[in-house]
Amino acid sequence: MSSDPYQAYPSFPAGAPLQMIDEPAVQFIAAGPARQRRLTVAFRSILTIPHGFVLLFLNLAGVVVAFLGWWGALFMGRLPEFAVTYLSGLARWNTRVYGYLYLLTDVYPPFKFEDDPAYPVVIAIPPPGRLNRFAVFFRLFLSSWANLVLTLVSYGASTIVIFIAWLITLITGKLPTPLHLAFTAVLRFQTRYYCYLSLLTPTYPWKLFGDEPDVSAPVTGAPAEAAPPAQSAETATPAESAWGTPPADWTPPAYGTTPAYGTAAGYDTTPGYGTHGSVYGTPSGYGSAGPASQPANWRLVLPRSAKNLLILFIVLGLITDVGIQVARGVITNRAAHSVNAQALAVSQWNSAANAFNAKMTAWSTSESACQSLTCATHGAAEAASYMSAFASQVRGIAMPTAATSAAAAKAVADATRASADLTTVSQDTTVAQFQADEASSGVTPDLNALQADMNSLGTALNASAPS
Repeated sequence: MSSDPYQAYPSFPAGAPLQMIDEPAVQFIAAGPARQRRLTVAFRSILTIPHGFVLLFLNLAGVVVAFLGWWGALFMGRLPEFAVTYLSGLARWNTRVYGYLYLLTDVYPPFKFEDDPAYPVVIAIPPPGRLNRFAVFFRLFLSSWANLVLTLVSYGASTIVIFIAWLITLITGKLPTPLHLAFTAVLRFQTRYYCYLSLLTPTYPWKLFGDEPDVSAPVTGAPAEAAPPAQSAETATPAESAWGTPPADWTPPAYGTTPAYGTAAGYDTTPGYGTHGSVYGTPSGYGSAGPASQPANWRLVLPRSAKNLLILFIVLGLITDVGIQVARGVITNRAAHSVNAQALAVSQWNSAANAFNAKMTAWSTSESACQSLTCATHGAAEAASYMSAFASQVRGIAMPTAATSAAAAKAVADATRASADLTTVSQDTTVAQFQADEASSGVTPDLNALQADMNSLGTALNASAPS
């Protein structure tokens, strides 16, 4: 007997009573794992680029529509029709593309807003109704928990797991069922979150780990013998654990067929998500503005293997998120440290250079006015002390880059050499000796080199500022 984890939900016969729920969730269904062409699997990310380019602009427009719809819902208590039409179509388009990217199907997604019952990944959005204005006003705050869960599970599914799934599918030509179910659960939660955030539904996006098995009585109006018998997870066979037992003549779904998720004996084969005469009629935004009943519950019952994968997604997502936050903090701290280090180095350099230039200017003026050897040697000794102090100050500045460190080292070397030359001149006892030492020691070239090095260091410090 064939089995499939996706339970087909039957359409009710005309006139049959519907079991209503207060806040119907956005329904999601995907055909089971099927063979995929290895060529399309190999280039799956590249093949989605056209959709990504178009959706970039459509999603940006969706932000504007959602903002306008939020104001409309806040004042009118319901989402305006234009917002329902655009945002629901955008949800279908995004879901189909993500389903294709998550390897849930090999069928290329169509470029359209409209519902496509033949596509293997389908969503059904309940007809728009009254919205609680308080919940509308605080929708961003209320969705924060779901956003956290979605962030973690998406991070986890998009790390090494998606690569492993891609590699397995590339080699075997088919995505394993546990991975298929886990990705389906992630995409269903993601779609429900988007619809909740954009006010398409008041139902909070719970049930990441799937739905409970359906153990209810047969649907009124359907033949009793057609209903699949209830089976608990404890008594089910391993292949059917927690998935329910389909009828004996039930056949697995096939890609590209309608309804794309199988049929059940005694049930109408019309898919129950918006076609004429389906389980809840044609909802508003699906081509009809008339009243409609609420959608059927397309149950997604996950086996333990798929639930364990979802737990793994969350753990990997948590690790990834922590890693991202730590890396971001390290980069931020380094950038801040770099900025602070550069600012401090510039401040210390400016202070040292300004003081040194002022002293050297005063020394040059006094030396020009000297009329005796004593005055000249005393001035040379003072200039030597200025050079030595300046070299020590520059040596103590923590330079932010290798370039500034090299420029600073050169300036320190020239200042130290000039200080030694001036010290030698300051010890002369005759005018002739003073003039000879001043000419042979190279004081003037050293002072000129020091001035050039100081200019280079200042330029290097300015260039070291982080962009």
